[in-house]
Amino acid sequence: MNSLLVLLVLLIASVLTADEVYKYDEHAPILYHFESDGVKIDVLKKGEDCTKKAEEGDMLTAEFHGFMANGLERFESSHDSSKPSSFKIGHGYMIKGLERGLLQVCVGEKRRIHIPAVLAYGKIGDGKNVPPGADLVYDVEVIHIQKGTIPPNIFAKIDLNKDKLISREEMGAFILETGRTVTLRGQSEIDNVVDEIFNLEDINEDGFVDLNEFSGPKKGKHDEL
Repeated sequence: MNSLLVLLVLLIASVLTADEVYKYDEHAPILYHFESDGVKIDVLKKGEDCTKKAEEGDMLTAEFHGFMANGLERFESSHDSSKPSSFKIGHGYMIKGLERGLLQVCVGEKRRIHIPAVLAYGKIGDGKNVPPGADLVYDVEVIHIQKGTIPPNIFAKIDLNKDKLISREEMGAFILETGRTVTLRGQSEIDNVVDEIFNLEDINEDGFVDLNEFSGPKKGKHDEL
């Protein structure tokens, strides 16, 4: 998609009125569906350009709408900011379910992504709109894909003993090395950050974060998982 077309899409989105609120369509035709790492995906519209598909490190521009799976109440939308959202995948900036659900998507493709709580905001919620243990559904239509670079393998940097498990001690050491703002506040603040990370990442609650649980970058250019 050329830059002019992207600009036109952005302009159209910016003039949406309050009466044009996107609503969940239970009867939307599903072209086909599949599963990817615990996420169920319904394809509602085929892509217009599949010469490039989204991979880790790419920047996506998309319209998205998030709903509670229970009751289908909308809790967030790109329409709330009057323009499509842009985000990188494979960097851990989004919930696990969305990252997994958008891999290999094409420009113009629309997906309905069904995300279990363990791949969303888990047992603690997001502290605002999503309660603890909530399953989510996202309708996402991709407008543009900008090819990016594979992010550095952060998992490997944290996993000091290379056993493919991150312990609390390893996570604390990584924060101590890289999180200057946090470390200035002392060890208690580091412990609090580690607790928050493990509440989100340690899905099976075994005291470690494994490769599958880790939502940050975990595959380098020459890595095989």
